[in-house]
Amino acid sequence: MNKKIGDLVRALYLVALLILCSKNSWAQQHTQHIKGLRVDPSYFYEIYPNQSAAEIANNVVKNALRAHVNTLFIYAHNPTSGAFYKTDYPMIEIEPVMGESQIFSVIYNQARAAGLLVVAVIPILDFERVWQTHPEWRSKTLDGNDYQPFSNVFHLSAWHPGYRKWLRGYFADLLHRFSGLYAIEAVEPTIDCFWKIEADFNPVANQQFQQFYPQGTLGDSNWRKFRAQGVTDLLAIMSEEAHAQNIKSGVVQTWPAHANGELFKMEQVRDEVGFDFDGIMNLQGAQKVDLVTGEILWQQWAGEFGDTVFNPEWTRQAAFDFLSHVNGRAYPILHVEISTWEGQNSTVTPTVDEFMESLLVIKDISAGIDVYDYSQMVKSQAWSALSNWK
Repeated sequence: MNKKIGDLVRALYLVALLILCSKNSWAQQHTQHIKGLRVDPSYFYEIYPNQSAAEIANNVVKNALRAHVNTLFIYAHNPTSGAFYKTDYPMIEIEPVMGESQIFSVIYNQARAAGLLVVAVIPILDFERVWQTHPEWRSKTLDGNDYQPFSNVFHLSAWHPGYRKWLRGYFADLLHRFSGLYAIEAVEPTIDCFWKIEADFNPVANQQFQQFYPQGTLGDSNWRKFRAQGVTDLLAIMSEEAHAQNIKSGVVQTWPAHANGELFKMEQVRDEVGFDFDGIMNLQGAQKVDLVTGEILWQQWAGEFGDTVFNPEWTRQAAFDFLSHVNGRAYPILHVEISTWEGQNSTVTPTVDEFMESLLVIKDISAGIDVYDYSQMVKSQAWSALSNWK
């Protein structure tokens, strides 16, 4: 009897959320929901080693249209290898092959000519040449050393005014060059990769924290909120520049899950990762973020905790939890992948059928969907999984 009551309560909860999402003002602005495909030019070396930029772009657009995709999320910049388009903006390295051939620009033009929306995906905290040129802008550990969690990660301090000025100019330069973009999206702006309160203790950030909290201690609860505010400010700057060009702004972030299947509370994500979801969603006016994409990957957490709870069907539960957090404050996009994930429990590689099921269980939800990524669709021949979008 208790189980039946629980099932009924859960069913009523899901129905209520469906009604809420159908009335979402952001959803009403999208008469055709986003059906997105992510395109990372870094992988073209593997799948298209001998093709020109025009030939690659033709393949990308042709396959996207056949798969009923209406939006391409194209990575415009790789933090370590540079931009996939030509620019003379200071301290931006152009990727030596794909960037020199203007692969982003060529796909952008072909996609728009075919009626596809284009979102430029960019980093906002990770730029190698900037990191090398301005050591004082780097994210720091408590002992004053550079925070570099991986050899190919070059984190900068969200609080440094010099970096903020440079980043605003970077946004403006990109948006001016590609004024027909649908949106610009910040990709996973994480401050603390291992959730160990290791960063950001940049001296400028520390000084500003002490000004806000004279009695505060670095690393305390107020400091964690303050640290995350830096990323919120960068996203506000990005939105201001985008909206000045009548382009939308967005952000994509992984949403962690507990072993029981529940998503982390927003406060825990803020304090552990440095990403204040609630604060970002509450930005107003020209600073408002328009699109928010939640990465809800069952295989990531199955690899971490086992498959008792985490399977393709879990994606639906996680999607509703994510939408309840968004609560109508932005247009929500659900992000799924066919990627392999290695965790403490096991390594999980979704099959094409499992990937298809993760899409099917969220098909009726009033939200956008985006898939990572084009190269994996090609290598896995998983295009059939997208056929239900039609």
